[in-house]
Amino acid sequence: MKMKLYDKKQINWKHILFDNKTLFWLILPMIIEQFLNSLMGLADTMMVSTVGSEAISAVALVDSINNLVIQIFVAMAAGAAIICSQYIGSGDKEKSNKAAGQVVLTVLAISLSITAFCILGGERLLRLIFGTVEDSVMKNALIYFMITAISYPFLALFSAGSAFYRAAGNSKFPTKVSILANMINVTGNAFFLYVFHWSVAGVALATLLSRAFSTIVIYYYLRKPRQIIVVKDYLKIRPNMPLIVKIMSIGIPSGIENGMFQFGKLAIQSTVSTMGTIVISAQAMTDILELVNGIFSNSVGICDGSRSVYRRTQNRGGKILYRKTDARRGNRRTGVVPSRACNYQTGDMA
Repeated sequence: MKMKLYDKKQINWKHILFDNKTLFWLILPMIIEQFLNSLMGLADTMMVSTVGSEAISAVALVDSINNLVIQIFVAMAAGAAIICSQYIGSGDKEKSNKAAGQVVLTVLAISLSITAFCILGGERLLRLIFGTVEDSVMKNALIYFMITAISYPFLALFSAGSAFYRAAGNSKFPTKVSILANMINVTGNAFFLYVFHWSVAGVALATLLSRAFSTIVIYYYLRKPRQIIVVKDYLKIRPNMPLIVKIMSIGIPSGIENGMFQFGKLAIQSTVSTMGTIVISAQAMTDILELVNGIFSNSVGICDGSRSVYRRTQNRGGKILYRKTDARRGNRRTGVVPSRACNYQTGDMA
């Protein structure tokens, strides 16, 4: 007897909100963006491998933390941008822009808090997570950790800016910026490694500069009045607590849920770190393939969650960008998309 992921007889195929083609183009930009966000750490790991096993082990340990932060920020920003989508659906551009400003303020405050926690924790935090490692590895890990932690606010702000563009229907621009930022990172790695011989500090600095670049570019263009979502006058943004609470009620659960997979990987990395430098280095190289697998599943999760909430908020907004459905029919359709998405990975088992 074949195991069924879902019962085709219970699905009304004539009333599916998203067909396979639309779903593919919905998920693909998120996969590309998440891959490009994580590619900086992968490039650091591969290029620093020419320095020695201590350096690659240090970068691998810290990247397990950085990847967790990346997944949380991306999901949190995607969830928070749904508030902007609600106002876009109701045709209220002014409120959409105000909500975007509050999203920026919220993710900036959270990212700065995480950065301060990481910097103040320093070696004690790394020792707590990874236990006893060789002194040379810990020294390099601390350098890489301190510099990349400074880039967390840039990473969070870029994730929010990218989510604004996606909410406005433009996923190409943030992808182009990410590609350019990765090119800067690789170039910076080569320059700092092979010209200045800065080892781990060099690749960390290149990552920091490339993330700062992508954030500056994305927010420079968000100031343009021709954008659907416009964010400007950053110094004039003041906290709107009811709206911030609304943003956090969507963004934070989304971020935590999406980070669960990386929490598990971090636990594995913590165990591996006690086995010696050579084992850590070997684990770092296999993590490259494992990360690609995780990116796909996380992207499907983010897109499905954002899609279902986005549809409901558009319905409440009044002006529907997609087909308007009643709540009962919409609830039945919500289960279709993740099932169809799973079939791309596992094959149709029905």
